Amino acid sequence: MKKKSNVIPKSMQEVWDWKKEVYEDTKNMEFEEKKSYFTEGIETALKILNAKLKKNPDGSFLIV
Repeated sequence: MKKKSNVIPKSMQEVWDWKKEVYEDTKNMEFEEKKSYFTEGIETALKILNAKLKKNPDGSFLIV
């Protein structure tokens, strides 16, 4: 029987760190401030990726 490792992969730890950082950044913000925070993040990601948002029929978005 193979023994399971308790080592957390580096990529998973990075995701948890980012999630905690976003929580700390936004925990005391009102809705409109959070909306601006995430909108700015999306715009920054689109510039970095040289991409655009495409709206899907269900109202969600796809980065293309």
